[in-house]
Amino acid sequence: MGKMKKGEMDDYQLALISKSVFDIGPRTRTIMLMFGILGVTLALIRSLVSHRDVPLDKIIHFSGYFILSATFVLALRPRYFIPGLLAVIGLGVVIEFLQRLTGRSFDPRDMIANTVGIACGSTAGLVARGIYAFISREVAARKAHQRLHNFAKGDTLIREGDPIEDMFIIKQGRVRALRNINGRDTEIATLGAGEVLGILGVVEHKPQYATLRALEPTVVYRMSMGELMESAGGDELPVSLVLSGLSSKVRALADQLSQSGRSFNADSTIA
Repeated sequence: MGKMKKGEMDDYQLALISKSVFDIGPRTRTIMLMFGILGVTLALIRSLVSHRDVPLDKIIHFSGYFILSATFVLALRPRYFIPGLLAVIGLGVVIEFLQRLTGRSFDPRDMIANTVGIACGSTAGLVARGIYAFISREVAARKAHQRLHNFAKGDTLIREGDPIEDMFIIKQGRVRALRNINGRDTEIATLGAGEVLGILGVVEHKPQYATLRALEPTVVYRMSMGELMESAGGDELPVSLVLSGLSSKVRALADQLSQSGRSFNADSTIA
């Protein structure tokens, strides 16, 4: 990836807009957390069982706490890592003392095996999350790059009144938004890198609100309504209703200001 110019978005920033989550999904984390809780239960039961061969006992301690720590690091949000690992450590200490009730003596080597297992497991979990995040970012960035479109200075991205299905996110360059008012093209906004164009038409399923024309060589990313809803959490959330209500109010306000002849600073939402 070449050196990024001032006022330009890189592919990772576009990927963040098109799909905001690179971490392990919440449903997957929930399933992993359930396995972690099950593992805690099994570790508790297994540790309280009477005498076992010493070498096998230490392997079980190390392996069990390794898996538990790795699972919790993968399943929990980052801010819960330390509390979660402290809870696992505390559980290990409590179990070692409870073993006396089952006729087993306290063994410091069990504590060492537990600690090493927790350290190695949490490290493995962090490495796995890092690899997952890196691969996810790369895939999202490549998908974003494939939807880039180039426009020369003076090119029209879309005209007022044209049907519109995708929004435009400016990666590089500047775009002028023009609206026909009383038979004349009137500039209502000048937009730059990072701004999103065409939201009104896409959300309301209405024709494009303003003509968009490149003021200089411009690169834009096209984003569909489906991608927007996916990044917002899915169609099951009332995001579409909120967007529709807001966009209709913005369009009505913009029309009133335009017809009155008053100047106003239109942003990319209106364009």
